[in-house]
Amino acid sequence: MASGSAALLIVLHIFIIGARRVTCLCDNVTSISTQVDLLLAEYDRGAFLVSPVHVKAALDVQHATIDEKTSTVRLLAALYLSWEDKRLSWNATSWGCDKALVSVERLWLPDVGVLSAATAGGIGGDVGLRARLTSDGRVSWVVRLDLVSPLSLTLDAWPRDVHEIIYKFSSRSHTTDELNLTSSDMEHAMVFESGTWELLSVRSTDMTWQRLDVEQQVLVWKLTLRRRAPAHALATMAVLYSCIVLLVAAMLLPPASRPALCATAALTAALWLIAALARLPGSTSAPRAMSLMCAACTCSAAAAAGAALVLRVARCSAPPPHALRVLVTSTSTFCKLGPPEGSNAEWSAWAAAAQLLDHVLLGAILLTLFVVACFTF
Repeated sequence: MASGSAALLIVLHIFIIGARRVTCLCDNVTSISTQVDLLLAEYDRGAFLVSPVHVKAALDVQHATIDEKTSTVRLLAALYLSWEDKRLSWNATSWGCDKALVSVERLWLPDVGVLSAATAGGIGGDVGLRARLTSDGRVSWVVRLDLVSPLSLTLDAWPRDVHEIIYKFSSRSHTTDELNLTSSDMEHAMVFESGTWELLSVRSTDMTWQRLDVEQQVLVWKLTLRRRAPAHALATMAVLYSCIVLLVAAMLLPPASRPALCATAALTAALWLIAALARLPGSTSAPRAMSLMCAACTCSAAAAAGAALVLRVARCSAPPPHALRVLVTSTSTFCKLGPPEGSNAEWSAWAAAAQLLDHVLLGAILLTLFVVACFTF
């Protein structure tokens, strides 16, 4: 039992010494650099690898925001590429190290780039243009992306709108049989945004692109951005509910007392529309909140105009036509057309017709608001 424990301690001691030796050799930059130079002495970076070359790509989004004035998206990200080049493998035991950093100018690199021709910005390798090599021939490289892409703004849900931006990456000169691209998600990636836009998700998919008779592998990353505008949302809902309450209250009043509340509701909605137009950029759609506010403003003005028309009809002194008398008489069987209880005002066919007209106009306004709300939401 004692001899077994001693043997185990000796093996552990040898393992620790060997690990320390490998660590020391990996830290010896001069020695590693010399061995890398010898490895690359006969390396031809212009020669293509054995087809197909399997390249894995992962997009690490660091920052994404939307510039509404120019309708563009700014993306800061890192594209991680890795592939296998057996010409760059070595014996980790003899080297005493299983990894090394090499300038990418000395290596063969996959020509993976952004396909969108409208995308502009800066694309470059990592700091010092160095790639990471491992003893089994695995090459890892980071491409820094600074992209500015046009965006077609859709503001239906403003100020709680969500936008999706799609980026496509592929090789511009190699087919799928020569270079096979596959995507992998960055599980460790995490973005802490503090601006107007919040990054909700980053999803990747693989697809093929048929160009003439050539098939190419395309990697697609879809970014979802949501606007942070709680103050705008609160103000919009407050103004909209205020206009609706004022309009409903005006409809409950007699026609003579209605125009003041209708004018207040229309003015409130109009002021919001003027302020919103100064903030909203050009887009392919109008916000639903703006459509509802326009409907509230129009219906308030229509209610005020309808009240004036009702009063004008009620005060008409000309003899009513026979058709009007027949219409009022037939309508009064299922709709009460008469003076309010306790009222001593003179009641005529014109007054009954004005009351009927008021009911029709109010019903039309309510129906309009209902239809606009249904089609908007």
